[in-house]
Amino acid sequence: MKYLTINIWLLSFALFGGLAIGKANATDSPHVLGGSLGYGTQEFETKSGKYDAGDTFTGDLYYRYMLNEHFGFEAGYLAGSGGVASALVSAISDIKDLDYQGVRATAYGEYALSRGNSLYAKLGAAYTKVSYEFEKQEMDSDDVGFYGAIGWQYRFRSGFGLNLEYQYVPMKELELQGVNFGISYRF
Repeated sequence: MKYLTINIWLLSFALFGGLAIGKANATDSPHVLGGSLGYGTQEFETKSGKYDAGDTFTGDLYYRYMLNEHFGFEAGYLAGSGGVASALVSAISDIKDLDYQGVRATAYGEYALSRGNSLYAKLGAAYTKVSYEFEKQEMDSDDVGFYGAIGWQYRFRSGFGLNLEYQYVPMKELELQGVNFGISYRF
C-alpha cells in the first residue's frame, strides 16, 4: 500500500505540472484536482473498549466539480497508516499494522474572505476498509460512514491552490482526526 500511495502522489504532481504549463489563468473553470498529506491521531475501538492507536499519516486525492463560486461536489480516495508513535504503541499493543483506505463523496461549500483567500467545509460519506493484525491474525473490516473537513485555502491566479484542513473520519472500528496540507489545481 505504501508503494501505491507514493506512485499516486508522483503521478498527481506530474499531472499538476503538466496542467500548469498548459493553462495560465483557470479561475472560471468548474474543475479542480487536488491532493493532501496529513498527520493526526487514530483511536481504535473493539468490543472490550477504546484504545489509543497512536498517530497516523494520511493521504487524500480528489476531483471537485464546482456548481457555482460557492458550492460543489467532490469525489476522492483516502489512505493512511500508523506513524512514529503508532510503531511504539504497536510494540506493547495487541493491535499491529493498522492501516486504512477508502473512497469518499462530499458536498463542498466555500466562503470567500478576499481575492483567492477562502474558508471551506466538506460534508459527506466515506466507504473505508481497515486492515490490522490482532493476536497474530490478519483482520479487516469495511464501513460506510461520515466524512467531514473544514479548512482554509488560497487560490493563485494561475489556478494553483494551497490549503490547510482538519479532517474527521469516524469508522466502525477506527476514528481518525488530523490536519492535512494540500495543493490543488483549477483547470
